[in-house]
Amino acid sequence: MLTKLTFIPLIIMLILSMNSGLAMIHSPDSTGPKVFLLGDDENLMNSLSKNYPTLLMKVCKDDMEVAYNVWMEMLSDMEAYATKINFDIRGTKLWMNVYWNKNGKIEYIGYYLKPNSRNVKTEEMNAFFASFMKNYQMNLSYTGRFYHNGSAAFPTHFKALKDKEGG
Repeated sequence: MLTKLTFIPLIIMLILSMNSGLAMIHSPDSTGPKVFLLGDDENLMNSLSKNYPTLLMKVCKDDMEVAYNVWMEMLSDMEAYATKINFDIRGTKLWMNVYWNKNGKIEYIGYYLKPNSRNVKTEEMNAFFASFMKNYQMNLSYTGRFYHNGSAAFPTHFKALKDKEGG
């Protein structure tokens, strides 16, 4: 009887240590996936939420127009990059979570295609985002890491609209 009582806490400790080890594997400072599908990895999402506490809106001094322009400029640059590398992003509609370091370099992109999006292979989208992240630097910095959860639809027509408005 005493051995069964000793055995149960050992099993519980083993299970708990295994779960904490999984959480550590997906910490933002690890070599885990830099591009991921939203909803696929709850541990990674929890870790990113803790390690990227500041909203893009706050980085933009709570100015909605500035934050919108920063987001749309990035999407427009993403679209231009897709054209440059001959990746057809047109018709793609998605939800995106983007996580930047304090220097404005993207460290993580989480995304999920919207139901009305053009169908794109996950592997191709992942490769595109990974390549974009390596080649993109935002002209914005902050005292710490920051993030934005938003929506994207390509083509954006942002630069054409901005040029038309004279801005």
